[in-house]
Amino acid sequence: MQIILIQDVDNLGQKNELVSVKNGYARNFLIPQKFAVEASPSNMKQLQERLKVQKVKEEKLLAEIAKVVEVFESFSC
Repeated sequence: MQIILIQDVDNLGQKNELVSVKNGYARNFLIPQKFAVEASPSNMKQLQERLKVQKVKEEKLLAEIAKVVEVFESFSC
């Protein structure tokens, strides 16, 4: 069964990762404990949107870091 992890799960994967597990493990443990959701087409679209938003945030953060590095380099003599 394909699932999308909502949280990091030890020995399985990281948040927002698509993994394959046995049906019983997913239905009896991961999904009820809110560690994962089933990889349905609508959930896959939501995952793609979350990954896009996360990528944009990372790019903005890297741009801010680059600006700070430039400021520090201009002050070094």
